[in-house]
Amino acid sequence: MGLMRGADAILDTLEAGGTELLVGYIGHTTQELADATRGRTGMRTMYPATELGGAHLINGYNYVKGRAAAAGLWHTCGTLLIPMALYEGMSSRIPSVHLGFNVDGSFKGRESMQEMPNVEVLASTTRYSTRVERPDKLPETINRAIQRAHGSPAGPTFVDIPFDLTVDIAEMEIPRGWSAPTNRTGADPEQVRAAVDLLVGAKRPVLIVGGGAVSSGADAEVKELAELIGVPVTTTLTSQGILPESHPLSLGTSGPIGWRCANDWIANADVVVAVGSRISEWGYSQSYTAPMPGRLIHIDTDADQLGNFYFPEIGIVGDARTVLRQMIEAVRQNSDFNEVPYQERAHHSAVTEAKTKWVAETRERAQVNDSPISPWRIVSAIESALTPEDVIVSDAGNNTGWIFQGTTAERSRRLVTTFGAGVLGAGFPMALGAKLARPESNVVVGVGDGGFGYAHNEIALALRENIPVTIVVFNDSALGANKGFMTNLYGQPSWTALNNPDFVALARAYGADGERVEDPGELDAAVKRGVGSGTVYVIDVPISEAHEYPATGSGGKVKWPPRQWPADAIGTRSPGRFDRLAIG
Repeated sequence: MGLMRGADAILDTLEAGGTELLVGYIGHTTQELADATRGRTGMRTMYPATELGGAHLINGYNYVKGRAAAAGLWHTCGTLLIPMALYEGMSSRIPSVHLGFNVDGSFKGRESMQEMPNVEVLASTTRYSTRVERPDKLPETINRAIQRAHGSPAGPTFVDIPFDLTVDIAEMEIPRGWSAPTNRTGADPEQVRAAVDLLVGAKRPVLIVGGGAVSSGADAEVKELAELIGVPVTTTLTSQGILPESHPLSLGTSGPIGWRCANDWIANADVVVAVGSRISEWGYSQSYTAPMPGRLIHIDTDADQLGNFYFPEIGIVGDARTVLRQMIEAVRQNSDFNEVPYQERAHHSAVTEAKTKWVAETRERAQVNDSPISPWRIVSAIESALTPEDVIVSDAGNNTGWIFQGTTAERSRRLVTTFGAGVLGAGFPMALGAKLARPESNVVVGVGDGGFGYAHNEIALALRENIPVTIVVFNDSALGANKGFMTNLYGQPSWTALNNPDFVALARAYGADGERVEDPGELDAAVKRGVGSGTVYVIDVPISEAHEYPATGSGGKVKWPPRQWPADAIGTRSPGRFDRLAIG
């Protein structure tokens, strides 16, 4: 205990709670915080072009770190710019702590200038949203926000702090000796045995492994269970690489823009084990059109996810790593289990054949040297310029499909994406966060021209803080994903045409560098120049305006039937599956 200024207590609590990076925006309510950061060496501080860009950066940093290592400090009304990033954090289970600084507490409820009801506004996009009314409560409330951010499920938390509390002096006690909480809750042994009985008896099983398994650190358990039973592994967009994709049992990413071999295998599976995945409409169920063909075992720390899109035969609430370890032990004790090398399992040759066919297809597409340049050719150039330890980031849009289909990951967190929620424009600032979190790695971000328009102003932050990132713009002069949908479904592409600036000239206006590439023969060298430039480098690549949506599941050729809606979905095995009208 000791007398402390509120601003100092806030920063001390964040640092004691494992915060390494502070991202803040100046305003009259954050001035005391900005002053208090001077001279501190334990936490790096930076300010973005916008609060939204800063919040996306925090997501990228914390996703790569695997914990709430970066925190946000926001001026009252600017806090209203961050909910889309918080929504991404909620959907992708990315832990983060955000502090919003409101008007002086004596002005509360008087409609004073820039007073905002931020607690109420952010309640729906955070795991925990509260307000502090007394200075001596600052440490315990912020500490609680840090703990809740790492809960089950993980996600963003928010604390609203009146400005006067930052200048007040009071007796404070800073929590010390903090470590990130872990939830290693196991499952009922009877449930585990029942799940293993199903899995051991399966003829064509599959694992769908989601981002929750990555957060749990279940990489080794996924590999051990897969090899023990010979079950092929598919992932979601937030878990690619948890089993190295060079592994014979890896079928890559599933979902509407995943690997075709993964989707085809799931469609014909007799037992499906989903672990740490919501198996939502953009995870596996592919825009509500894919049935769950096999008997479903669903494992998640969040009980609300069980039966949310598909009714499981066995639903297990528990930590992915812990439950998988229980399953491994139960398999070894199962009297019907015959332990043989996974290569000798009856279905293994079919796994190999499906994957080999898909890999050959992607390699063929990557070698196309058409002009305008093929998106697959761009992804090939990105992949060839990087090592397995480098990081690739994708923005929302078609580029995500091309990147996830055209790259391979040998470790989790190698690919970073915003497709937990699909927030357009998040890619570039998330790439800055990824580079800050993993400075030894090269970082390349693929963005569409539409998405880059949301966030190119963060080039200023990147240059000021020396964060070298290579930006590859898939430029089709359109909001390409929706242009494809609109053209296929309605016969015309309303609201999708873009009048783009010269992206290279724009980069140079900020003080960065770049080049425009129209010849596919120059693409590999251009990406390597960007990666080796040591600065922000924008590579503008015109692509065909007639490219197809990179769908391997359902995609741009389905449309809601007019005025049709199921009267009662009770009793279906897929509560989120609605009939649709196929177009084309």
